[in-house]
Amino acid sequence: MYDFRIDLVAEWITGKGANTVALQMPEGLKVHAQSIAGEIEERTGVRCVIVADPCYGACDVDRRFTDYADVLVQFGHADIPSMHAGPNVLFVEVFMDMDISALLPKALPLLKGTVGVLTTVQHVRMLPSITRWLEDNGHPALVGKGDDRIAFEGQVLGCNITAVEPLKGRADSFLYVGSGNFHPLSVAIETSLPVVVIDPLMQEVRELSELRDRILRQRHGAIVRASDARRFVVLVSTKVGQNRMDLAWSIRRMLEENGRKADVVVLEEFHPDRLLPFDADAYVSTACPRIAIDDHLRYPKPLLTPVEVEIVLGLRSWDDYRLDSITSD
Repeated sequence: MYDFRIDLVAEWITGKGANTVALQMPEGLKVHAQSIAGEIEERTGVRCVIVADPCYGACDVDRRFTDYADVLVQFGHADIPSMHAGPNVLFVEVFMDMDISALLPKALPLLKGTVGVLTTVQHVRMLPSITRWLEDNGHPALVGKGDDRIAFEGQVLGCNITAVEPLKGRADSFLYVGSGNFHPLSVAIETSLPVVVIDPLMQEVRELSELRDRILRQRHGAIVRASDARRFVVLVSTKVGQNRMDLAWSIRRMLEENGRKADVVVLEEFHPDRLLPFDADAYVSTACPRIAIDDHLRYPKPLLTPVEVEIVLGLRSWDDYRLDSITSD
């Protein structure tokens, strides 16, 4: 199912003259880590160290690898070009060419007009055949290119759906190919258009309007609960691709200008227990946008995004709501 591209990896390691190689990958690929390490060692003569800490994306490069290895190979994610991870980090896109021929006809009745096609890096090689199929079945298909954080046409991240921007006003609906709902949920909220998901792993088709409405109700509730908050803690991630310290200072200044108190707190891994020492009526996450959406029930106080803080302060209308994103701007 997975193409780990070991030939490319072995050639890169040999070219670097490395002796010790750190291997980093998301949870879904860690079951393959030992066999990958063994194959790399056999081919190159290096020693491999497997990073067991969670890896949430290309934004989450283990910067400590230089303490125990010469180079780092991160499997499963495309490079974020504007992040500049450094010459000793290799990103290996793990492509998955899966058969979705039985799912495409099920998605067809849910789509409208011209279809914008989106996916994650695992499935980008499938986009040409998907767009051809859609056009052969009466739906003009469009694929957009995102900003400098995006490596491939049609690719979206959990924190970045800028591949949608060139399709606004041109697409009547969207087809997302991939697992999970967060990436296409951002598209559904951003565009208010029908978004249909083809999930190759679950082998199912789903439409996101009901989920979009439920999440919007949850976020509206968080905003209402934070409306009377007087003291905020603005959270900043130290992960290299999520760190938005300038935004945190801007949010603190905005809160103080509107009569609220705010402190800036940095941490690598967000967890409610680590915030217990701090006095706060509400938290603001400047890190991965998924944290406020997926983990909000874990926090005893409202956990807001930067966009939601603006709504709390009356600086943005609820009608202009959108999910937070991390872009190259």
